[in-house]
Amino acid sequence: MGDRRMASGGPGRVARGLLEAVFSNDFERAREYCSEDLVMTIEGIQTVRGHDGLRSLMDFVSEVATDVRTAIHHVLGAGEIAAINRTAHLTPGERTYTLEIGAFFTVRDGLVTEWTDYQDSQEVSRALGH
Repeated sequence: MGDRRMASGGPGRVARGLLEAVFSNDFERAREYCSEDLVMTIEGIQTVRGHDGLRSLMDFVSEVATDVRTAIHHVLGAGEIAAINRTAHLTPGERTYTLEIGAFFTVRDGLVTEWTDYQDSQEVSRALGH
């Protein structure tokens, strides 16, 4: 399932590595941080499962938005849990939106098994016609 050495260093480091790969639009590297049965939830919007779900979510974001960036502010990790506070910037169309996001990750055997984002994305959803 990939090189587990990449995922060493505790849950915070694993979660940060996953985010950096996702926001670099590097699916193969992102997949190396995830278990095959990953459950990724954007609270109140969508849940995807497995590597295919991660791929479809990454493809969707790259199709509907340009200039997608993230700034990671805080990373906390203990046991199997990591929490990350970040700011995401994305441009779906003409306007750039900024989202403050709190994310929680469960990491088992060096791989992310659960990833849940909490954000107020109503403005971005409206911009996308939802």
